[in-house]
Amino acid sequence: MKIAVVADERRGDMGSKLADTVGADHLSVDDGTLGCSRNHLAAWSALAESMGPEDSHAVVLEEDAVPVDGFREQLVSALSVAPASIVSLYLGTGYINDCRTKGVLAAADAIGAHWIVTNGIVHHAVALAVRRELVLPMIGSVGEFGAIDGQLSRWARRNGHAVAYSSPSLVDHCDEPSLVSRNRRAERKAWRVGGNDPWNQIAFPWH
Repeated sequence: MKIAVVADERRGDMGSKLADTVGADHLSVDDGTLGCSRNHLAAWSALAESMGPEDSHAVVLEEDAVPVDGFREQLVSALSVAPASIVSLYLGTGYINDCRTKGVLAAADAIGAHWIVTNGIVHHAVALAVRRELVLPMIGSVGEFGAIDGQLSRWARRNGHAVAYSSPSLVDHCDEPSLVSRNRRAERKAWRVGGNDPWNQIAFPWH
């Protein structure tokens, strides 16, 4: 497994601190010339170049991700049983579908599911893991402009890839002012944060 952090120089040393915390293999900092999507693509590309056959996943975290204690151990355990090749480590509030998300989480809890699986919807790019064999096809399909989560969603749906959300989230979100939007949303935090010991493969479908 290889991990990268994407950061923006306007947020100071947040990116380097997170990279140190999670033992990241790469840090991609936007100096104002890249933009969000190109910065993410730079991180994915760096991971693709450095991954070996022993690396099952590439993981990209945004600088404002707040990992749980024991993040790497929880991540390895979760990814070993993840029910999809694309895994979001964060499911957060502050979106128009919050009421529905709350109901989905309750339904997942009722069956003891550690995963919520969508038909290719990437709600956030805060923390995403992708299996090694999908990284290069993803890079070749995602453009340099436009919201990265929307582009990832279109690529996943177009190619029939499900997206699994860990429950609970393995990272929270430091709700800093957005660097790409002037519109203030409701608080953007994880619905729940923590780990499982052990993680199971039970998944609740979110259609």
